[in-house]
Amino acid sequence: MAHFEILERIDLPEFKAQGIWARHIRTGAEVFHLLNDDSENLFSFTFATAPEGSCGEAHILEHSVLCGSEHYPLKDSFAVLAHGSLQTYLNAWTFPDKTIYPASSTNETDYFNLMAVYADAVFHPLLTEWTFMQEGHRIEYNNSGKLNRIGVVYNEMKGAYSSMDAIVFESLTRELLPDTIYAFDSGGDPEHIPELTWEKLKAFHRSRYAPANCRIFLAGNIPTEQQLEFLDSRILADLPAGSPAEPIKKAARWNKARTVKVPCAAGSLQYPTVLLSWLCGDSTDKIESLGIDVLVEALLGHDGSPLKRALVESGLGEDIDPSSGAENNTREIVFSVGLRGVPGKPEALQDLILNTLKNLSDTGIPADDLEAALLHLEFSNREIKRSHGPYSLALLQRAMYGWLHGTKPWETLVFEPVMALLKNRLSENPRYFEALIKKNLLDNSHRLLLSVVPEEGYLEKKEAAAAEELARKEQSLTDEDRNIIRIKANRLAEIQSEPDTQEALATIPHLSRNDLKPDIERVPREIVDAAGVPVLKHDLWTNGIAYMDVALPVDVLEPEDYPWLPFFAKALTSVGLPGLDYAHVSGLFAKSTGSFYAMLVTGSAVDGSDQTIATPSGIFDVRGRDWLMLKLKALNEKAEDSFSLVYRILKEADFSDPRRIHDLMVESKNDLDSSIPQYGNFYASTRSCASCSRENTVRETWNGLSQIEFIHTLNTMDPVQVAVILTKLRDKLIARSGIIVSLTGSPDFLEKGVQLLSRDFSHFGPPRSRNPVAIQPESQFVPLIFSSQTLQVAFAALTKSGSSYKSREAVAELVLGHHLSTGVLWEEIRMKGGAYGASAYPVGLEKYFAFSTYRDPSPVKSLAVFRNLEIKPLDEKTLEQAIIGTFGGQTTPRTNPEKGAVDFLRLCAGIEDNDRLNNLKFLVSLTTSDLNEAINRIVHDFGIGVPVIISGQGIAQDAAKELGGRIIALPV
Repeated sequence: MAHFEILERIDLPEFKAQGIWARHIRTGAEVFHLLNDDSENLFSFTFATAPEGSCGEAHILEHSVLCGSEHYPLKDSFAVLAHGSLQTYLNAWTFPDKTIYPASSTNETDYFNLMAVYADAVFHPLLTEWTFMQEGHRIEYNNSGKLNRIGVVYNEMKGAYSSMDAIVFESLTRELLPDTIYAFDSGGDPEHIPELTWEKLKAFHRSRYAPANCRIFLAGNIPTEQQLEFLDSRILADLPAGSPAEPIKKAARWNKARTVKVPCAAGSLQYPTVLLSWLCGDSTDKIESLGIDVLVEALLGHDGSPLKRALVESGLGEDIDPSSGAENNTREIVFSVGLRGVPGKPEALQDLILNTLKNLSDTGIPADDLEAALLHLEFSNREIKRSHGPYSLALLQRAMYGWLHGTKPWETLVFEPVMALLKNRLSENPRYFEALIKKNLLDNSHRLLLSVVPEEGYLEKKEAAAAEELARKEQSLTDEDRNIIRIKANRLAEIQSEPDTQEALATIPHLSRNDLKPDIERVPREIVDAAGVPVLKHDLWTNGIAYMDVALPVDVLEPEDYPWLPFFAKALTSVGLPGLDYAHVSGLFAKSTGSFYAMLVTGSAVDGSDQTIATPSGIFDVRGRDWLMLKLKALNEKAEDSFSLVYRILKEADFSDPRRIHDLMVESKNDLDSSIPQYGNFYASTRSCASCSRENTVRETWNGLSQIEFIHTLNTMDPVQVAVILTKLRDKLIARSGIIVSLTGSPDFLEKGVQLLSRDFSHFGPPRSRNPVAIQPESQFVPLIFSSQTLQVAFAALTKSGSSYKSREAVAELVLGHHLSTGVLWEEIRMKGGAYGASAYPVGLEKYFAFSTYRDPSPVKSLAVFRNLEIKPLDEKTLEQAIIGTFGGQTTPRTNPEKGAVDFLRLCAGIEDNDRLNNLKFLVSLTTSDLNEAINRIVHDFGIGVPVIISGQGIAQDAAKELGGRIIALPV
């Protein structure tokens, strides 16, 4: 460690870790290592990247640096890494004031390979003009001879600006912080992205991506000395230090509150979204920051919280806006609260919020709500969970709250010492949180009343303005200008089509098949009897948290009941009990559980497996069924209270409050409508494969566009009538279903849990046999084109035939899906087509192979790519890399609670440990013949599912002309 000075070491017992904070002596790069016993090691390079405008330079640069670098001169280093690495996480994030490049792996060699490539990408990117045109924006002539603007980030942000939630969030930060860097959209506003030039992008890199402006976060068990040696010798030794970014300035405080209105596209929301927002304390003040988090939880954390209840029951709007809460990813904390669908004057909502806060400040926050808030924060800190990546990703973000702004790395990372200080302040001043309300909200003149107002024709005007701008540009061009545009477009297409040279590919370090150990992590499972109910016990360390999943088979019902089940699942866990209204019950759950919710699960069983399983309670019909699962997690000491509440909800849920049912109906509609811009690829794929199996038809009914259509119909019904239907459905389900339960946690909890289940749940009985009258898939093969008023881009999907799970062919298709997603589809649809993403993956249990695109400007072309795949036969080297990348995805670590939950699903599907082990053995032994046979199968399959496009109206009309399908207007 001769080239680093150790600034400080600190024991961090809550993470079972030691923190080592170091600075590279020559360059000033700071490093923080959270040294623990986690074998899933993570690194990240973080740069302060305050934007200078809304042209998206930080975001486009995040994409561009991963498209080739000095030592790894490839077209796309990211795709090549993803193709052949054991990485458990590989990504890059653009925040409003920083850019983070994280990656993780459980293999040490792979970990340092990733670090070398990522470091070269950020410090030595090629940043060619062709990369800028591809990832940022460019103009080219389309088939009609008109100028068209395209680019990966450009299309990504057009998709983002199709989301009402995204528009609300961007508007509130811009308007609340108008004199700061947060007034700009670091992701890029599609109107301003064309203002960015290639030269400006390169200049932004030179000014921001320097070691002196870099913070390197490490987590895991690789020794600090080894990591620092690698960082110095392989990365920092020859770099110029550069300069740190200027500290981000705080906002100039207002002496008077402001009111702003912002227009947006009209969708299913006819009325404005209204938010009241405040600029609060310094995000680096650890006690104040945690205090505001607790305050937000006390005010809004559950349905019965005082401010949330006042808003929902006010009748002033439809439901709570998702932006409500505290935002800590800015220099100063922003607190916002408001409603979607506000038909009246926004000032009425403002008065309600302020009056409610004034009353709470004067009379006190209810003790139960404060207790529940403290419990929730402590539970969240204790729970170790993955969120699309290792747990250390969450710790990285927490550390950056303060480290980016000059604090020690752990000051905003640690929780327990800060919570102890906060509780001490509360004991000294029992009205501490009431004082926070007064200081940060009531007496704070830096307050914004924001209305985001749907405007008919808004999107059409924007699109017309963009078309007019391109038309004016076309008219101003000389013949030489036009020729240059065509030459550049042709040259870019040539570069995109040219394969990387073998010399360039050889620069990327890779593992070999010999590094792959085909072994599985076995989950301990014991099935016991709880007075007639079968119970799975998973003896796993969970840091003092108890997990319970109660599963009821819903295929005992009739097909006409199925569309109701998603709303039933939501309402079941959101209503009251006899003699207790929903707010009271919500408060009881908040004080005794970490979370409680219901979800629906369906899936096929492995071919050849029995439908029944033998348990100490008897032989029961379990495999390949449809389930309603009640999922509970609670501190061990709260398990008995939590179990009792779950029992009462299941048995006695009271749907008779029409006001509550109405609010839940509206909230469900708004949540589903707002999900399309974010999850349009999921909706397209779910609809495409609905005709492929009964299980896919069920998924479409529950989670697809059919459910959106159903929820809109539901919202035309009388809530009293809906309540009657829900009550009858609950009674029918309880009478017919029975239960099977999965428990995960410590031995003490497992023993106690079985006792509680025997005492309270035994009369439900074991799962009863399924209803032979089943939902059947419909055969549809004409293209389905769905249009939305608010979408600016599209999503496309197509489904082909796949092979059965437990076959060598299915494993080959798994590798093929990975190869396509990081190869052909990446190049044809993302690089050339400008879509944000494209994917291919098989589902062996249901024997299909799915394709989809994300935020796609040319969905018809993408469908043509799916149908007419041109895949070269794989050579041994390419196959080996694809196998390694697939192996990493199949062996990604899980937390112990996840292991228990997944083991239960495997039991329901009939997946045995030997099946999983054999599939891994198939994987590492695959041959080029296996893969090339899979290519032949997929290439020559025209499609068993419906081709689906979800898009804005203009793209939908063009697609209908080309494909011949009719347009189905979505109610959003």
